[in-house]
Amino acid sequence: MTELLPLFAGFAAGAAGAMGLGGGFVLILYLSWAGIAPEEARAANLLFFIPTALVSMLINRRGGLIDSRALPYAAAAGAIGAVVGLMISDALDTELLSKVFAVLITAVGVRELLHRRTAPRESAASGRLLTTNKTADSR
Repeated sequence: MTELLPLFAGFAAGAAGAMGLGGGFVLILYLSWAGIAPEEARAANLLFFIPTALVSMLINRRGGLIDSRALPYAAAAGAIGAVVGLMISDALDTELLSKVFAVLITAVGVRELLHRRTAPRESAASGRLLTTNKTADSR
C-alpha cells in the first residue's frame, strides 16, 4: 500500500495543477511527510511543475482560453520573477522562508474562503462563459 502513495501524490498534484489550484501544495506536503528536506522538496516541486504546466497550457490553448499575444510577455515576466524569487530565497533563512510561505498560503486560503463571486457571464464575442472575481457589492 505504501508503494502506491507516491503514485497517488503525483496524480493528485497533477490533477490539482491542471485545475489551476496549484498541485505543488500536495507534492510539498507528501515530500515533507516522507522526510525530504525542504530544499529538495522545493526543487522536486519545480521539476514536477514543468511538464504539468506544459500539458495544462496545451489543453487550455486548444480550448481557446489562452491569449497567445500575451503569452511571450507573461513567460518573460515569469522567468524574471523566478530568478528574482530564487535570489531572495537564497538570501533568506530556510526556516524564515517556510514561515513566510505558510503565512502566504494561509492568507490565500482565507481569501478564497471569504471572497464572494458573481455568477458567470457569457462573452458576446465568443459565446463562452466568463468568470469574474468582483464581488456583488463592488458593481
